[in-house]
Amino acid sequence: MLGALVWFGTSYGVAVVGYLVGNAVASRWLGLSDYGYFVVALTSSTVVGQLGLLGAHRGGLRDAARLEADDLAGLAVLRRGARAAALISLPAAALVAGLVLYLASGPDREALVLAVGFALLAVLGGLQKLWASYLRGFGRVRFASLLEGRSGGALVSCLQAASLALAWWLFPETGLAGAVLALAAGYAVPVLAAGFLVSRRWSGVPGSGSVVGDVREMVGRNWRFAVNQVAVYLAGTVEIWIAAAVLVSADASFYSAAQRMALVLAIAPTSLQVVFAPVISRMLASGDRARLEAVLRTGASVSAVATLVLLVPMLVVPGDLLALVFGEPFREAALLLFLLSAAQIGNVVSGQCGTALTMSHQEGVVATVQSVSVALRVGLGTAAALLVGVVGLAVVSSAISIAVYLTLWWLARQRLGLRTHPTLRPRLGLLRRTAG
Repeated sequence: MLGALVWFGTSYGVAVVGYLVGNAVASRWLGLSDYGYFVVALTSSTVVGQLGLLGAHRGGLRDAARLEADDLAGLAVLRRGARAAALISLPAAALVAGLVLYLASGPDREALVLAVGFALLAVLGGLQKLWASYLRGFGRVRFASLLEGRSGGALVSCLQAASLALAWWLFPETGLAGAVLALAAGYAVPVLAAGFLVSRRWSGVPGSGSVVGDVREMVGRNWRFAVNQVAVYLAGTVEIWIAAAVLVSADASFYSAAQRMALVLAIAPTSLQVVFAPVISRMLASGDRARLEAVLRTGASVSAVATLVLLVPMLVVPGDLLALVFGEPFREAALLLFLLSAAQIGNVVSGQCGTALTMSHQEGVVATVQSVSVALRVGLGTAAALLVGVVGLAVVSSAISIAVYLTLWWLARQRLGLRTHPTLRPRLGLLRRTAG
């Protein structure tokens, strides 16, 4: 596990650099008027991709992690789930969303380019999550790590940053539509390579049944994962949409920049989530709860130290960081970054409670908590934005985030008997001895 964690953490660090460079290019290209809508397009496409996957990626990760090498029946189930998502549900969701965007934006050439880029972004982003989850479950940890994390992982984020810079240089007049299409282009090569590797794993497994039947089976197996994944993503995104809907474009851009920067604090917790998920699944299946708790608390301690190192400058010099990455006009979002960053303390304290619940077939509980939080964010966040402004929106977002983290920690303690918070006596040797 320690080796997998170091590998993924390093890869994720590269992904964050590419992600920040890409956002720096986009913010300077689009300015305060359109950068917020760029982030809305990116986050909306991710939600469409999550809906189109119907939970196949998370269910596939859990099942693949428990799969024996000669279990052809299990491989066939995984193959059917991937086929249903890749050929039916994901393209259908992207097509519908792209068509709605085109009709809403106006029937002109720019709207068509924006809609096509959005649909491609949804499909390719969904496939990236699907193949990366399957590869990690199959034990292809190193390559999977290059496809996971911020903006699709190290490979995708670096290619996206390069494609954004190239599009800005060659086609600056394309604006928002060109930026979205450039983001989609960054996914193409890594997604094709990952799909090829996954298909090799089940190349000897014969196909059976209809694709429509595969979709029904996939929904039955994984719908709770789908609800949970969409709710989790919406919980970290819906305020951006609220800002774009009820505030002026500059405030939407300020909130988007602060939220994008605060996500850097997720490096350590996300690294643990990705690496620990298949391990938690296996250890829960074996019944070794005491060892699992020690692994979880050790990981939480490592995550806490790494996160606090990144948190300090965001609390001390938030304006300087925003000006450095996004440009001088974004310095005004300093208070927003401070508030959103402070909420990550709850993430550090709670540890990997959400991952433990989802990998123990308690994903429905997590989905309920996250769905309630999304409803609260929409109701209270909209009211705060209208009455107080963008700062009120950030205060509500931070308070709800902390409440969610603590609720999931309590649920993991009550339902699984596991403590997931950091410990003052971490056992790093245990991470070295536990297979990742």
